[in-house]
Amino acid sequence: MTTLITEEQRAQLLANGRRSIEGDGFDPHPVVKLFTPNAGATWLLTEIDPDDQDRAFGLCGAPHKPNYVKHTVM
Repeated sequence: MTTLITEEQRAQLLANGRRSIEGDGFDPHPVVKLFTPNAGATWLLTEIDPDDQDRAFGLCGAPHKPNYVKHTVM
């Protein structure tokens, strides 16, 4: 399987996820940009849920706009 994010990026995404859980109004910047040419979708990942690391959150520019990425995509 191809790795789409580095360990350093994963660590930052997890740190952002932990800080978001604290509920202090933290609004993280994107850490990773993913692009799917066949669907024309661009994902800007901001965090990974530390309690369910198969879910990443961020922004998606696509016809359908889910707010998370399942592990199978990553």
